[in-house]
Amino acid sequence: MQFMVMSKQRNLLQVVLLIVMVSMCLYWYAAYHDVVEHSELFHLITKETKYILLWKEFWGYKFGSGNKAFVDAGCRILDCLITDNASLMPHEDFDAIMIHPPTQNTPYKFKNRRPDQIFVMFTIEPPSHMPRNLKVFDNYFNWTMTYRTGSTFHLKYGEIIPLDSAPSTMDQAMVMRQEIMRSGINPAKGKTKLAVWLATNCNAGSNRQTYVKILKKYAMVDIFSKGQSCGGRDVCPREKNRNVCYHLVEKTYKFYLSFENSICEDYVTEKFFEILNRNIVPVVLGGVDYAAIAPPHSYINALDYTPHQLAEYLNELDRNDTLYAEYFWWKPHYRVNNLYETNRQVFCDLCEALHSTPLEKSTVKGLQTWYMKQAYCVNNPVFEEN
Repeated sequence: MQFMVMSKQRNLLQVVLLIVMVSMCLYWYAAYHDVVEHSELFHLITKETKYILLWKEFWGYKFGSGNKAFVDAGCRILDCLITDNASLMPHEDFDAIMIHPPTQNTPYKFKNRRPDQIFVMFTIEPPSHMPRNLKVFDNYFNWTMTYRTGSTFHLKYGEIIPLDSAPSTMDQAMVMRQEIMRSGINPAKGKTKLAVWLATNCNAGSNRQTYVKILKKYAMVDIFSKGQSCGGRDVCPREKNRNVCYHLVEKTYKFYLSFENSICEDYVTEKFFEILNRNIVPVVLGGVDYAAIAPPHSYINALDYTPHQLAEYLNELDRNDTLYAEYFWWKPHYRVNNLYETNRQVFCDLCEALHSTPLEKSTVKGLQTWYMKQAYCVNNPVFEEN
């Protein structure tokens, strides 16, 4: 009997030892991979490195993490590290903390905030997606990084850069348009359908859904949407494979409806820049001054037409490949940067600003007026049919 008890005790001890050994192996395995996974955080760290914290949830952030992000971006100054790991060090030891108001409705009260610590407001959302009362953030931020002109760091969804061959006058641009018409280049070749809208929000403040509904009466417009919302078909889910989806659209359609969810000053998203990078003509609806940011005759502005008039114009271009080709005259003479590229630019600028001596610190006031009221958004416009 005593032998059986001792035997059971030995077996139990062996099991316990085995569990301990397995646990230690798992711990060291996880620790090793954690170091490997986060080794990019500490690529070129020096005593001068500036530490930047991304506070909680962010939308539209496309830069990367660690010091490696600045190295990969080719920044002029590399001594910065960016992370969303708030436990990396005490909050007061970060040189800058970036905060995203659309997911943080009120200012978070950090303990022991340093006088020289920079709080940066980060957002590329329109006013309709922001907290209604931005006054609570007055005197909280030092710098801003947004899509709005006048931001400390102007983070655009994209930009169109003229190359050396770009025209400097409208007359030169017209000559180039005529040259492509004579060249025999045919961007319409192989395209079998007229226009497509990749729908997400069916009740947008821009009332784009109504414009499309009327447009469909007079022109062949396909709608792709998740779960067949907005009267569409679940054919091309961008969230699963964005490039495959856009490739399908580019190959098949002549026009893409780059309709923004908000009609606000400065607000133009990847719906425009992504399409400009492809062999398809964007039809735009938004509040930005498109003529100021894009070459002439590179897009069609839906707000210049009623839906019926726009349908007639698109159908005319559909019948005439030469006129359609004229919308592609600008492509050899400009480069289109996307949101990833503009992120690299502004975060390099942020790093450089944190290293400036003396530090150019300010306090942001009047956010409700600047970001909300002076965006001059047009909410739920009425679109006449004819």
